[in-house]
Order: sequence, then structure tokens, then C-alpha cells
Amino acid sequence: MLSLYVHVPFCVRKCPYCGFYSTQYSPGNGDEFISCLALEAGGYKHDFNRRIFSSIFIGGGTPTALSPKQIERLMNIIQENVHLADDAEFTVEANPNTVTRENLALLLDRGVTRLSLGVQSFSDEVLSLLGRLHTAEQAGDAFRLARRIGFKNIGIDLIYGVPGQTMTQWEKSLEAVIALKPDHVSTYSLSLDEGSRYHHEAEAGRFALPDDEIVVTMYERAVMKLGSAGHGRYEISNFSLPGYECRHNMNYWERGEYLGLGPGAWSFISGRRYSNIADAAEYGRRLSRGLTAVDAQEVVAAESAAREAVLLGLRTMKGLDLDRFEREYGPDLVRLLQTNSGRLKDAGLLRVTEGHLRLTDRGIMLSDEALAWLAV
Repeated sequence: MLSLYVHVPFCVRKCPYCGFYSTQYSPGNGDEFISCLALEAGGYKHDFNRRIFSSIFIGGGTPTALSPKQIERLMNIIQENVHLADDAEFTVEANPNTVTRENLALLLDRGVTRLSLGVQSFSDEVLSLLGRLHTAEQAGDAFRLARRIGFKNIGIDLIYGVPGQTMTQWEKSLEAVIALKPDHVSTYSLSLDEGSRYHHEAEAGRFALPDDEIVVTMYERAVMKLGSAGHGRYEISNFSLPGYECRHNMNYWERGEYLGLGPGAWSFISGRRYSNIADAAEYGRRLSRGLTAVDAQEVVAAESAAREAVLLGLRTMKGLDLDRFEREYGPDLVRLLQTNSGRLKDAGLLRVTEGHLRLTDRGIMLSDEALAWLAV
């Protein structure tokens, strides 16, 4: 499977916990970015002329911070340079404070099939702690507007494990999500991304995450409530109604190929992983001079590829297909994997069913520690 990721590097204001590359939006730098993106996409057109993309994900940043005219230009760039499968999944991320009837209708008209709303919480107090610019009411309004416009596949992102967040607040957020009946829900424990403001404050001792016990309890509550509402857990942090799993992200977890466009975007093609410069101004300068935006690259060796396959495969509830793993990486690495996994099986963290190696429920709770044992 081949996927396309487009990184739109603009936010109205950067969230204090976020480490993804972004810069403040203005109409001028939005226009410049779109022009440079056209150059980058055009540079790849010949290489991918005979290939079909099965999914597109436009993320950021905040793609819906762009003006409708800029969104229209972005869609034209994709249409002119990429061959899409007839049933391609086409996702765009949006924040509730940047959702309008006009941009939603435009996205739907231009073939977007899936909307991912960065809600994060339905508690105004928690939203304030996270530095978000919308309210819980605006989040609900944005979702309902997207449904009325015609989106049949909408996902909602939530964050838990926020300092000061109570279990009551978390449960109310889960209940609010369930009442909206989205097709997909992602629940992420707050992490202090390197380079984020909260990361710096934590290093200075001014900010601390809740105890692991509280975070685990919040996660278990999400699994229970979302499961009861029909949202099956298909990856550690992701839940969906049947048939609404995010195909784009599944491609990442299965080590499929993907092309990344935009400053800071990553690509993985033909066993080579590379990333663009994470600086919009420098990205533009390079492309305008006929240079590549690629800033770093590596050829992924067989041993590293095998390790990635294990770590990513075990994040999914489907688990790691052992027969496929042996076909791709050979019997020696299978034997090493079996040796390293023995202790985890004995501890009840791993199990083998139907030819797949899977984390148990207890293993998921200790996934970081469990996966660290499985180096191959």
C-alpha cells in the first residue's frame, strides 16, 4: 500500500504540549507554502506516475487554518500530481475553532472522505490547561456541522493524563464523545514532546504528569466505555466502529510505503526513510532554487526493519503475523523473537493465537516495558 502525507505547518497558536513542527499562520506565508508545495509535488510526479495512492492524510499543524482559496489550491496540487485509487481514504485534520461551513463543504466537494477533529477534551478546564483555542461547546458544534454538511466518517481525538484532570472530567469527555456517535476515536495519554513548552517546564521542575496509576485507570475507563458503545480497539490508542479503522495509519503500522510533502514531513519509500527540513522558510528557499527539501535520510537495514515490524505490529490488536515475519526477515530472526518473547509470555504480557503474536490486556498496560524486551 502507498500513502501520501501532506504536512501543513500552520497553527493559529501552538499548543504547549506539541512537538510537531508548526509556525503561525498568515495569508502571506500560507500562499508561499502552497506555491512551494506545488514545486515539491511536481518534482515527484514522474517518479510516482505509475503508482496508485490508497490513502491521503493532510495533517499539521492545522490544515483548516488555510483560507478556502488556499485549500482549493492544495487540492488542485494533489489532483494534478497524484493518482488516487477509486476507493482511496482521504483524511483532513481540523480544529474546532477553524471549522466553517465553507471550508467543510469545500473539503467534501474535493473528495475528502474522512475528517479528524482535534477536540482533545469536552471539559473547558482541561482545554484551558492544554492551551486549546476552542470550548467544549464549539467542539460539539463543529462535529454536528460536519455531519450536516455530509461527512460520513468523522474521528475525534482525546487526551487524558493531563495534570489536574479529574476522573470525572475524563468520564464526561468520554460520555460526550459517545453521545455524538463518531465513527472513530483516538485517545492519547499526554506526552511532553521534546521541544514543546511543557517539556521545557517539566525539565525545570514546573510541570509534572500524573502518576502512572491514574493514567492507566483513565485508559482502562476509555477501553470499557468506548467498547460498550461499539468502538472496537484496533490499536493501543485507536478505536472505531466496524469498518472505520483509519487505513492511512494502518499503513504506517504495517510498514507500508508513504510519501511525505511539506516542511518536516517524513517519507518511507523502497526501504529508504527520509525527512524534509522542518523549517517553512528554508523549505521554500530550497525548492524555489530547484533544490530538494530533504534534510536527512537513511537506508533501513534488515535488522532495523525487523525490529520496526515487531514494535509496530504489536501496537495493533491484530498483532504480528509470524508467518509473514518469517517470510520477510528469515528463520533466524524468528527464533530470536521467540527467545526474547518467552519471558513476556510467562509473565502473561504476550500470547500467540492464530499464528499472531499479540500483547495481552496486561501487556498493553505495560507496552513500553514489554516492547523494550523484544529487540530482534
